[in-house]
This record gives sequence, structure tokens and C-alpha cells, in this order.
Amino acid sequence: MTASGPSVQVRQTGLATLAVIVLAACWFFPVTVSWRFAPDLGHAWAVPLLMAYLWWERWGERPALVNRGIPKSGWWLLAIAVGAVELPLRLLLTPFPQWPMLLATYTLLFVTVALTAAWLVAGRAGVRWIGSPLILLFSVLPVPSLVENTLIIPLREIWAALSAEISNLLGLPAIAMGTSVRLGNGWVGVDEACGGIRSLQACVMIGLFFGEWYRFSLWRRVWLVAAGIGAALLGNFGRVLFLSLRASAGARAVESAHDLAGWIAMAASLALTGWLACRWAGYRFPEQRIAPRLEAPPTQARSSGFLWLAAVAALFVLNDAGTRLWFTYGERVRAAIPQWTAALPERHWSFHRTPLTEGARALLRPDIFTGGSWRTESNVSVSGYYVEWRRGQVARSVPFLHNPTVCLPLAGCELVSTLYPFTVRWSGGEIPFFAYKFHRVGEDILVAFTIWDPARGRLLTKPGEFRSWKEWWDTQWTEVREARQNQPAQLLTVTVPWQDGATQLAQNLLGQIIKSDPKP
Repeated sequence: MTASGPSVQVRQTGLATLAVIVLAACWFFPVTVSWRFAPDLGHAWAVPLLMAYLWWERWGERPALVNRGIPKSGWWLLAIAVGAVELPLRLLLTPFPQWPMLLATYTLLFVTVALTAAWLVAGRAGVRWIGSPLILLFSVLPVPSLVENTLIIPLREIWAALSAEISNLLGLPAIAMGTSVRLGNGWVGVDEACGGIRSLQACVMIGLFFGEWYRFSLWRRVWLVAAGIGAALLGNFGRVLFLSLRASAGARAVESAHDLAGWIAMAASLALTGWLACRWAGYRFPEQRIAPRLEAPPTQARSSGFLWLAAVAALFVLNDAGTRLWFTYGERVRAAIPQWTAALPERHWSFHRTPLTEGARALLRPDIFTGGSWRTESNVSVSGYYVEWRRGQVARSVPFLHNPTVCLPLAGCELVSTLYPFTVRWSGGEIPFFAYKFHRVGEDILVAFTIWDPARGRLLTKPGEFRSWKEWWDTQWTEVREARQNQPAQLLTVTVPWQDGATQLAQNLLGQIIKSDPKP
């Protein structure tokens, strides 16, 4: 090796390390937006640490570099192609950070880059060494809505029914209604009636980690992940049952034990999954496999792989910087749109505030929430709540996943009929409201609500209601073209008893609640 050899090798190692850090950051920061807002992904922050631990533990097994010559035109074209694919994904992730398939594609692209770089510098052994811990990334992606609606929510309905049966056997009268349980002293599960199972993906993460740590066979890993899912379901059932039995002491007892029960259920599920993995491994630490240290190839032969990785990292940084500039400074100047807000009669003598519990807040994630019940001048008991989202992208989906038509049936109310929509006039125009007749324990009610887009001055468009794929794609890309990083929304709901003139009563109430808002 020449005198300049060590210094060149140090520079190349530093370049490769910097490129890896940059690529990890380009993946990490856009993806973590979904972690902050998805309750089911609270565990995701541990995944990078677990992957780093696996690589650190297997540092002695890292393969030797290979002597692989790559034509210059080949890796430059490949780097440019990867950068061209990453740019539209990065642009779309800004307005749609919780789009499951988009996040999966974006993550898959980075995995492909990592494996390609590993193959360039260390061959198949490098792909195995780098790629094995990356399997944990499967557990940090949000569950598609189709899976949650067709599997998770029906399972929660089964747990609610079983909990009600056990409560009845123990002498505590209970009725299962949707994913909730109705007891004499209140409800269990109303606040998260249409939520998922928070420990589900955390148990998948633990199953994948232990499977990789112990180097289990493919089928044993599959069984371990399946066991983790089963443990999460069992823990969720235990949580619902515990809260149902706790409800005999009153609503406050349920509320005080709610978070503790959730943490205990998750800890028990994770511990059960980890114990099963350790038992299969014979309660031993995994054995280290020391790879043969081959003589490293000449510095010139190694440089092509490192340069390719650095080129991709540079392109991704440019894409990220351009995306941030576009959404920060690229919004078009829009004409002023009249704004409204909701002012519930909080100073009325009969007003009783309804606070937003922690479980409901975790699902809705609002910037503003007010809710309560009161009596009208004719002594009719009515209620309402107002939710507002101002920044971020939560409102693109949450108002459609958690509104009266979704949550009330899951909370045990029966949808009797869909009524004709009506409009409420205010100084800035008209606001359409949807109206429904529901039946809950012992009474019929009328529920009216609107989901408003203050950025456009119209009803918020529901995701998925498109006549063609082209229309759908044009709608998604419009958010990028117009640099709409934030999607504000307003959800206003009123509930009145079912009686003659119920629709007119709801319309009059809304006319009193809606006020002009001077904010820009």
C-alpha cells in the first residue's frame, strides 16, 4: 500500500459513513411524521435503535470488501434513476405522510439503495449483513385502512362481546354494542370505539427482532410473529375485560385505570412474545459467527461503490431541500376566504362541558376542541362539539374515520335512517350539514354535522371518492402542485332529541353557534 493509501482509505470510510447518515436521515424525518400522529406506531422510535444494536453486535461478522469494477456510466445512470424515483415520492409524502402504500414504497426504495450499495462493496455477504436487520422496518409502517376495517375492528367487537358475557356471568350486567361495552355505571371503550389495537405492531416488532437476533429459521420467525399478534390480541382482550369489571366502581374508576390498563396490556403482550422467543432459543444468547477476514481489495477498486452511495445521498439531499423549499415558499397567493368558527353557549347556566379524554385526543389529535350539553329556551336538552385542525395533515383522513356516522355505530348506537342534508346560512355564505337519525338506549336522536375545508371554503373532499384512477391521481398531485403542506378542517356536530321539527331545531342551533372568524 502506498503512503497515501491509508489517508485515501480514511477519506473513503468517512465519505461512506457520511453518506449512510445522510440517507438514513432522508428516510427517517419524513417517515417519523406518521409516527407522531399514529397511536399504533408509538413503538416505532425503538426500531432504529434495535437495528443499530443488531449491526453493532455483528460488527465482527462484517464481510470483507470485494474487488468489483463498476462502469462509470452504469452507476451514474443508476444513481440518477434512483434520485428520479425518490423525488415524486418525497413530494407526495409532505401532504400525505400517513399514506400506507406511499410509506411502504418510500421505505422499499431506501432498502433497495442500501442493499445495492452493500452488493457493490461486499457482494452477497454484504447484502446479507446489511439486509437482515432491515426486516424490522416492516413494523414501523401504518396498517392499511382496509386491514384495520376488515380485521382489527371486527376482532375488537368480538372482544367486547366476550367481555360482556364474562361480566354477566360474574353478576355485572353488561351489553356489548359495537366495540364498546355498556354497563350500569357507564361505557367501556367509547372514546376509542373506532381505534385499533396499539400493541399489535409493537408485538410484530418484538417478534421480528427476536427472530433475527436468534437467527431463527423462516418458519419459526413466521410462527413467532404470529404468536406476537396473538399476544397483542389477548392483551387487548384482557384490557377490555379488566376495564369492564372495573366499571362496577364507577366511571371515574374506569378513567383512572384506562391508561394503566393499556400499558399493562402492552407490556404483558411484549413480555409473552419475548419469553416465547427465549424459550425456543433455549434461554441463551445468540452465538456470534466470525466471518473470515479476507484481504481488502485495492483502494481504487473499492472507490466505485462508495462514490455511488455518495452520489445517491447527494441526490436525495437535493430532493429533500427542493421539497422543503417548494412547500415553504411555493404556495400561490390565494384570495381571502371568509372564515367561521363555532361558539358553544359555554356561559349559559345549563351548559355542562364535555372534556376530551386522552384516548379520544390520541385518535383525533385536534388543535381546538370544545364540547358540551345544554338546554334550549324551550327546555330541550341538546349537545354539540366542535373540532378544528389547523396545521399538519391529520385532517386529510381523521374527520372521515372519526365522525358520528363511524363512531356512533361502533359505540352502540343504531343508524335508523339517513335524512336530507340542510344548509345553515352565515355572513360568509352557506354551510351544508349532513343529518342522520340514530337510536340509542331508550331514545331516538337527530345528529347533524359538517366537515369543512377552510382553505377552500367548501366541504372537505373525502379520500377515495373518485370516478377513475386518473381523477384520483390528479387530486393527489394537485396537493403537491399547489404546495398544500397543511390541510385545515372543521368538524361541527349537534345532537337533538327526535321530535317534530327536529331538523329545524338543529338548523336554528347551528345558526346561533356559527360565528364569523376574523383570523386570516
